[in-house]
Amino acid sequence: MNEIIEVKQLPIIVEQLQTIKANVTARVNDALSLDCTEDTVKAVKSARSDLNKEFKDWEARRGEVKRAIMSPYEQFEAVYKDCITDVFKKADTELKDKITEVENGVKERKSAEVKEYFIEYAQSRNIDFLTFERSGVKVGLSDSLKKLKEQAKAFVDRVSDDLNLIETQEHSTEILVEYKRSLNASAAITTVIDRYKAIEAEKEREAERQRLDRQAKEAEKAVDEIITAPDEPVIAPLTVEESDPVLTLMFKVTAPKSKLNELKTFLINGGYDYE
Repeated sequence: MNEIIEVKQLPIIVEQLQTIKANVTARVNDALSLDCTEDTVKAVKSARSDLNKEFKDWEARRGEVKRAIMSPYEQFEAVYKDCITDVFKKADTELKDKITEVENGVKERKSAEVKEYFIEYAQSRNIDFLTFERSGVKVGLSDSLKKLKEQAKAFVDRVSDDLNLIETQEHSTEILVEYKRSLNASAAITTVIDRYKAIEAEKEREAERQRLDRQAKEAEKAVDEIITAPDEPVIAPLTVEESDPVLTLMFKVTAPKSKLNELKTFLINGGYDYE
């Protein structure tokens, strides 16, 4: 095979460059040997400019050589692709498709058998809401049916254990609804317990609000009764002290702060002595 594909031109070019290198190196060394001072700086600049010009000429020649070398290579590459690359790749693609078709058929048959086993076993455990897709069992080409069925059985057994646990819980029906969504017994139980705790806490807050409202209304009613109470009937002329005796009435008022401020203002404006 090595004798069929040969490159002859490039080594010849390399040999020519090795010959030219000595001449180029000599001119570069001459330029580098110049002493650069204020008096000679123009000469050094000129030497540098000459070297750069020569280098550009060589770069132009290199480009021409590259194009000359690449042109036949590109022609060769096109022929190589048609005769070798495309033939091998086409064969590889067709063989891969044939292998994939056979392997997919094997996996599909395994999957169908394991799925049938899964459904029958779930029914035997009185579980009717599970699907094989939720089991997480992945059917691989090298997996044995025995191993796959063991995985399916383990999943159904775990669900059965979860259901037995849920039956022992308060609010089991609601927990079961949550469990069917997540297949996570711990999370389902926690979700329902937290929900009922939140409901009870809200009931307690509402009861407390109602109790405070009743107290406020009762206090307001008591104040109204005191204010609107009728005077005692006058039987005979009495002294000021006798006709309007000074009494002390003690009561406790529970109400919002704004209501208490209103009551305080009323007492102050009415000339009542209070503590």
